[in-house]
Amino acid sequence: MPTSRRGGPGWTRGLLSLAAGSVNAFGFLALGGVFTSVVTANSAAVGLHLGAAQFGAARPVALALLAYVCGAVVGSLAAGGRGRLPAAGMGGVLALECLLLWLVAAGWLAWHTGPDGAERDTLLFLSAAAMGCQNAGLRVAAGSEATTAYLTGMVTSIIAGLVTEGRAPVRNAVVVLLLIAGAAATGALFRWAHDGAVLLPPVLVTAALGLHLSVGRGGRARGGAAAPSGAR
Repeated sequence: MPTSRRGGPGWTRGLLSLAAGSVNAFGFLALGGVFTSVVTANSAAVGLHLGAAQFGAARPVALALLAYVCGAVVGSLAAGGRGRLPAAGMGGVLALECLLLWLVAAGWLAWHTGPDGAERDTLLFLSAAAMGCQNAGLRVAAGSEATTAYLTGMVTSIIAGLVTEGRAPVRNAVVVLLLIAGAAATGALFRWAHDGAVLLPPVLVTAALGLHLSVGRGGRARGGAAAPSGAR
């Protein structure tokens, strides 16, 4: 995957796409059948449950939507800053997301992989907030077209490109495949290594953070080494 102008290497986004698929699968399998970043589906589900007077079923989906919005607000502020709040950039966003996902993992394991009631709601809130933080933070830090979890627009662009130009945007196709791969990996872990399923998302995001920071340090080192020759 290519390197973007401001958002860092494509490998970082690839890891985040895997993580997004993984978190969504974990939420669906372990946290009450709720997707953590699929806002369109969750919005429709809330309306459906409310219309059918299924208020108990609507509550966790509405909670995921609220958490996603909260995460998006915090992620946007962390990436871009505002007023006296300094911008932390993508590194700050990934660090915050790591914290949220590791808290989910710690809670899941502490509650012996069987949270219920308020415990499950807490983990669902943290998971959805992490996805809102990731998606909004990446959009602010890397540009309006950057995304790691929004499939509707990607699939549409792939089809439109194939029909009108005979080719598809490669980056979009890769993100779609990585999301599916992340969900598949979590599904397999949930079945065969139950405890391990919750660890995959934070490990992926931690790897993305490490890669982002290492590339940033490498870029600064190369820039510093080049400065004296430019001065001459």
